[in-house]
Amino acid sequence: MIRTLWIVLSVSCMAVIVSEMAGLGILWSRGFLTARRLREVRDVFEPQEKETIARDAEAQPVLPSAQDVLRDRSMRVLSLNSLETDVGLLKAMLDSERTSLSAQNAAFQQQRAAFKAQLQQLTDETAVAAREQARGVLLALPPSEAVDRLMQLSVGEDVLLLREMPENKIALLLKQFVTAPEGETPAANAANAKAIADRRQRAQEIFKSINNGEPRNSIIRSALTNLQQGEGERPTAASNTPATTTR
Repeated sequence: MIRTLWIVLSVSCMAVIVSEMAGLGILWSRGFLTARRLREVRDVFEPQEKETIARDAEAQPVLPSAQDVLRDRSMRVLSLNSLETDVGLLKAMLDSERTSLSAQNAAFQQQRAAFKAQLQQLTDETAVAAREQARGVLLALPPSEAVDRLMQLSVGEDVLLLREMPENKIALLLKQFVTAPEGETPAANAANAKAIADRRQRAQEIFKSINNGEPRNSIIRSALTNLQQGEGERPTAASNTPATTTR
């Protein structure tokens, strides 16, 4: 019984398969069964699967190709090279500007030093000319009036005026400093005792300064003092510099 049922079922399946194959053949021969129609049938029966595949395709990130990666790297290298070139040009411009400013500063300092030296020279020449003129006036005045003019100046100025005079004229003026004015009574001389003492003190100071080589001696001593101070400050500045430790 079971064997008979199995045979009937098998024959029915074979008949269905043969009929399906025959139907497909007839449809294919008449042009109703094409690849496009098969895709349409598949799309009708599988829409959800298609949408899922499409969403998965959209969700997946698009990886760049090797050509895109190479192009991006090339653009970055070119950008870095351009930036390096711009930085080099900017540095060259800054160096050139700094060199130009240094040269201008050096030229300005040189001109300033020359101008100051010229001003100092003009000042010295003016002072020398003024002393020469004042010395000529003193030589032309009587000794008593010359001493009165000298008393109105300082000791240093008196020394500058007297140093270039002849020795006999210097001696005459120094003698006039310690001599009481002629024509004055003893009472007037007593009243002017302080003035006479001041004149004698001035004569002593003038002679002492001339004997000591003033004012050149003071200038020389000042220069030596400045040199000694400069030499004394150099070791101090060197000692303040931190020492390098050798390991």
